[in-house]
Amino acid sequence: MNDFETALVSPGKNSLIPEEDNWFGPLVGTWDIEWVDGHGTEHERHVKGEWIFSWVLEGMAVQDVFICPSREARNIKTWPDTAYGTTIRIYNPQQRTWDIFYGVAGEATRLEARKEGSRIVLTEITGQKMKWIFSELTENTFHWRNMATEDGMHWFLQGEAFAARRI
Repeated sequence: MNDFETALVSPGKNSLIPEEDNWFGPLVGTWDIEWVDGHGTEHERHVKGEWIFSWVLEGMAVQDVFICPSREARNIKTWPDTAYGTTIRIYNPQQRTWDIFYGVAGEATRLEARKEGSRIVLTEITGQKMKWIFSELTENTFHWRNMATEDGMHWFLQGEAFAARRI
């Protein structure tokens, strides 16, 4: 590893994060995903992608790289709307939440995560018109949904990912 990678990547969770707040630790690893958008329409599409999570910043944060379509698929076909982005989730010990930033070319989003039962709900901070929801998390699978609203009452599904841990 070079100096940047050595300084960034951590071997595990920092002991300052209580285990009951370790919501994102189980995601650390490499996942194959099936991205689905346009659900239930004639434009429904399924795309294979990958999602890689790692502990960073002395174990006080979990960062990911979201790649859709996957690097392998990109070698086969050109896609008009690709995502190659990163999310960093930094533990906030005062509030016992996670402060989050997502960035991809042309887009930057700030969110805050809270636990709602067995789900992890990330809410966009500025307009609160978008939520990302991690649910059905097991050792080897999880479901992720991107939800949006115009009126704050009625939420609709923009896209979802079904993930399986790469073994």
